[in-house]
This record gives sequence, C-alpha cells and structure tokens, in this order.
Amino acid sequence: MSDDSDTLRATVPEALAGTRLDLVALELLPAEVSRSRLGTWIRDGRLRVDGKVVATPGELVAEGQELALTPPRQQLVEPGSPLEPGILYEDEALAILDKPAGLVMHGTSAGDPQPSVASWLVQRYGSKLPIAQGANRPGVVHRLDRDTSGVCVVAFQPRVFEDLMQQFADRSVAKEYRALVYGEPRFESDWIEKRLMSDPRRPNRVRITRSWDAGTRDAATFWQVIERFHGYAALRLRPKTGRKHQIRAHLRSIDHPIVGDPIYRAKNYGLGMLPDGHPEVQRTLLHAYALRFEHPVSGETVTFRSDPPPDFEGLARFLREKLPPR
Repeated sequence: MSDDSDTLRATVPEALAGTRLDLVALELLPAEVSRSRLGTWIRDGRLRVDGKVVATPGELVAEGQELALTPPRQQLVEPGSPLEPGILYEDEALAILDKPAGLVMHGTSAGDPQPSVASWLVQRYGSKLPIAQGANRPGVVHRLDRDTSGVCVVAFQPRVFEDLMQQFADRSVAKEYRALVYGEPRFESDWIEKRLMSDPRRPNRVRITRSWDAGTRDAATFWQVIERFHGYAALRLRPKTGRKHQIRAHLRSIDHPIVGDPIYRAKNYGLGMLPDGHPEVQRTLLHAYALRFEHPVSGETVTFRSDPPPDFEGLARFLREKLPPR
C-alpha cells in the first residue's frame, strides 16, 4: 500500500446515500479510472470506509461516511533497466524509440500501474503529451505488442500526433519487420491477403475469416525470405495494413508461426523441435526493424532502423550453425 500522501478522500453527501460504493467512489474521488479498474482496487482492499477496509464494490454507503482510496503507485521504468526504451532520434516534435521486448506500449486503461512506454514518456517528458487516443496513451501514436521489440514513433505535440495518425490511416507509413519462423517456405516471397476478425471465444486473439461482415477487416502482409535454415527461416515482413496481431495471425495461417509465439501456434511446431543447447526463447521473436514516414514539421521523408536484439540474433546464429539448409 502507498503512503498516506497518495490517498484520495471524500465524504458521502445526502444525495448519494444508499448508493453502491463503487459508483460513489467513481463520482467523488478524482482517480480518473474506469469503474472496472476501481472495482479491482476495492476488491484488493484499497478503499476504506470510516477507516475500515471494505472490499465489496456493491456495498451501500450512508450519508457522512468518509471514503479513503489509495491507488497503486505507477511502476516506473528504471534507468538502465532492460525495459528502458532506447532513443534512436529526438527533436521538439517527436521521438523514435527502440522498444525492448517485455514492455507494453500503454496500460489497459487510465490508472493501470504497470510500466509502459506511455508511463515512461510521462516520466521523461512530463504530463503535457497529446492524449487523442486516450488518457492512458500519452504520446503513443501506434502499437507494438508487448513481446515485439523495435522501432516506434511517439509525438510531443497535438498537431504532430494528428499528422502521424493520418499517415498511418492513409497507409503511407512504410513498416518493416523481422521474424524467425518455423518451417521452410516454398517460395522466396509472397503476399498474405486474408481478412481478420476478433475471435469471439478468445477476446485477446484475432482469427482469419472469409467474411465481409461488420467487424471484419482487410489485412495484407508481404513476406520475403532473408535466410533459410533446416526447418526454420528468417523473414522480412512489410505489412500494408496495421491490424491487431496481423503478422502473427497471417504467418500462422500459412503454417509458418513465429518461434516463441504462445498464442498463434501451429500443429507439429514448438520449442521442443530445437536441438539441445539452443538459446532460451522467452518471447515471440518478432522485431520492428524499420519505419519510414514524412516528418510532420520538415516534410522530409525519414527512415529509422533498429537491428534485432541479442535474443533474436542469438537464435539465428544457433540455427545457422546447427541447422544449415539442406
């Protein structure tokens, strides 16, 4: 629990007597979070009523009762830690970051205490970042998955933010990724053009669909073999669209899932296939290698690149030595 200086306090007025605790707290306490997150905090014992912890969001309150809420403190990205983003470029308008694997771009909602690129931006640049995508996403223009490393752009000014968002919407931003995948592709390159939709049985996933109904989205990914190994390949990927989990779901759909992906897996593929002594794989081996766009201020076309990190290159080197192409 945080110290008392973090505690938010309020007194229940007559007009809210007999109302649910979570609704009253949402109304009176300036926590700026969703009802769902506030309910979680209450169940975690972070709300006291007249000095006593009440862990039931539906408890009814009475006039004059004193509420005291102690939100969890924001977890910071410590300087020099493995989760600290690298800065590839920076000016008054924007910055290009090299995001490490394991760091989310932003919390799931306002008040999420987990460390993120968004909270790191506030930590480093202050709280006056553009929030057109929501209070939990200050400065964040586009997303990379938690386990995806590599290049991303963040904005410091509202007009720069809007310009970059429009470039992404217009599909004029060129994105390039690297991936280590299972299987040996039949061709040297090809397009995957398969529509995506949210998986109704697994809300955190997407799936391929032939439907054109509402809620389905077009998606296109170009892939090209960079290097072949026996049973594996290193790919260059250029997504034309930017859908959730697009590259991962598309590669799974052609039976070349990404090594280490815990969600989009295919039968007969898994880390157990790797020879003894292989480097430990702790994440989906997908890396955002390059980003090209028009700088919103100068109008110049700029390109930024980030080489894959040691875990990616370490497995590639191992495959090159142990499983050369036949």
